[in-house]
Amino acid sequence: MMRLFLAGAVVSLSVASHVSAATAGPPLLVIHQMVADYAKWRSVYDAHQSARDEAGLTNCHVRSTTDNPNDVFVACEMADPAKAKAFTASKSLADAMKNAGVAGKPDFYFLGPER
Repeated sequence: MMRLFLAGAVVSLSVASHVSAATAGPPLLVIHQMVADYAKWRSVYDAHQSARDEAGLTNCHVRSTTDNPNDVFVACEMADPAKAKAFTASKSLADAMKNAGVAGKPDFYFLGPER
């Protein structure tokens, strides 16, 4: 299921970001997390936008699996993979995830540019 989402994220972000067929899609950060309550999680996620902006994460898409709205994926384009990695290790993100009700440890995937 996760591979299917990752493939879908890559395709949807790549199509949305293409200016021409010769332009490669950008690198992506994909975060998979289980949350206790999607509505509560979403309000914290939205309030944390400035941190994503500072990390160079843009064009973010939030999706849940079709059978569980609390099984959440976030896929963002990365302007700078090093800044994105620092963001995923930051206290700011850890605190936001805790306050949002993320259960367990999230998974982070750093995907290279479209090939």
